[in-house]
Amino acid sequence: SVKDDGSGIEKDDLALALTRHATSKIANLGDLEDVRTYGFRGEALASIASVADVTITTRTKESDCAWELSSKGIHPAAGGQGTTIDVAELFFKTPARRKFLKSDATEAAHCRAELEHLALAYPTIRFTLRNETATVLTLASQEMKERIRAIFGKSFAEASREVFAETSSMRIFGLAGLPSIGKTRTENQALFVNGRFVKDRLFMHAVKDAYADVLHHQLQPQYCLFLDIDPKLVDVNVHPKKSEVRFRDSQSVHRFVRQAVAAALAPALGAENQTQDSPKGGFGGQHSESHEGIYKPEILDRYLDLYTPGTSSQANIERLFSQKVTSEPQAPHEHFRLGRALGQIAGIFILAESSRGLVIVDMHAAHERIVYEKLKKALDESQIVSQQLVIPLVFPVSIEAMKTFEEHRDWFTEFGFDLRAVSETHLSLAAAPAVIGGEISKTGGEVILRMIDDIAAFGATSVLEEKRNRLLATIACHSAVRAHRYLSLPEMDALLREMEVTDRSGECNHGRPTFVELGVDELSSLFMRGK
Repeated sequence: SVKDDGSGIEKDDLALALTRHATSKIANLGDLEDVRTYGFRGEALASIASVADVTITTRTKESDCAWELSSKGIHPAAGGQGTTIDVAELFFKTPARRKFLKSDATEAAHCRAELEHLALAYPTIRFTLRNETATVLTLASQEMKERIRAIFGKSFAEASREVFAETSSMRIFGLAGLPSIGKTRTENQALFVNGRFVKDRLFMHAVKDAYADVLHHQLQPQYCLFLDIDPKLVDVNVHPKKSEVRFRDSQSVHRFVRQAVAAALAPALGAENQTQDSPKGGFGGQHSESHEGIYKPEILDRYLDLYTPGTSSQANIERLFSQKVTSEPQAPHEHFRLGRALGQIAGIFILAESSRGLVIVDMHAAHERIVYEKLKKALDESQIVSQQLVIPLVFPVSIEAMKTFEEHRDWFTEFGFDLRAVSETHLSLAAAPAVIGGEISKTGGEVILRMIDDIAAFGATSVLEEKRNRLLATIACHSAVRAHRYLSLPEMDALLREMEVTDRSGECNHGRPTFVELGVDELSSLFMRGK
């Protein structure tokens, strides 16, 4: 049964409650294009009543008593204000359908999942779920963050970042889990469009795309995100269960969602420590006055500029470590998010002491991220370089692909493609961005065809950015300081300071963690202290 304490249903309207379309919200075509309610066709109650025994008990504020609608008709009943709907003997009218029901535990889990989706969409409403006589879930009226915490769990709430962005027609908000809590299964993933839980392919792809270079490919992100959009820009009537939607401008939505989630995941480690106790910004380069100037940009460059265009990574490393390292004044470790370096293990890991305990850094993975972010920034600030093909590449395309190309012809030109239609079914490629030149030389027109398909689905900008980042990640991997390279303490400290001011430095380009922390309590437990 489902029970609420709302306004109730008038007795005269009660007889129509189980009639198809009687509760429809659609009066004209304009209403269908501007759906703002969870249900709108007026078919749910009628459909349930066609396969089960349904009883509705309701009472309005003005009524002297409650009224009950059942198979026996309408008659007075006991009950408070609001409406209760009881469903019994499911599928007794259609026995053949009963064999498709799962076990009681499985069906109960499905019911709970549906209730949790409703509860996430409406956090100010109190929900109680009972199974037989046992209360299995109680959710008080609460703020959105508290509701997410109650359903997704404390560990997710404490290891997630707030997402918020808006335009004139869209707004997205919610929580995105840090890459460190990624799971092998797709659990704790919830997407809502105008308060409606959906499993939309484009929406899900945009979110996964935002995690592309921070989450390991074998893991799935955790998130709870809400997209509010002008109802006229989304069609919610494309799936019988209304679990899928169709956006009028799907590419704009994809780009908006991806950029919003990526921005939430990007802040450097130092940004996590901006608290009231740190009025000057805390860690990440803005330290207290007594320690200003200890690590200056030119010192960081001297230690960490291991990638110089035009030279090999080995030459860069040898050039760096052949320089004489001067002693720098040491600041207390508590002034830095990743603390002070203590030494190295096997030329692979850096050990550091922080105010939280022991920090262990994967030297190569950390520097790989630093180089990668610098390369992306440098490329974003420069013009795209085109690479001419020795012989123009001519390849066949479908009618749909040709249409997509014609719609995005200016984009192809802007981003360095010399791509032209030589017939109704053939394209000719004379030049392409240098970042994908090698891929084109190996696969020919296949890479362009895949790009056109992806552009049609997800937008042009994200497609080129994905390919560019893949190449830059490879360059960064080969340019970063290698394992078994021993650093001096100032060099280790410089790497830690650079990590603190680099976006996404908690993970390398492949989604693996760059550091782990062991708190004092964890270290004590290893030695059974206090036991």
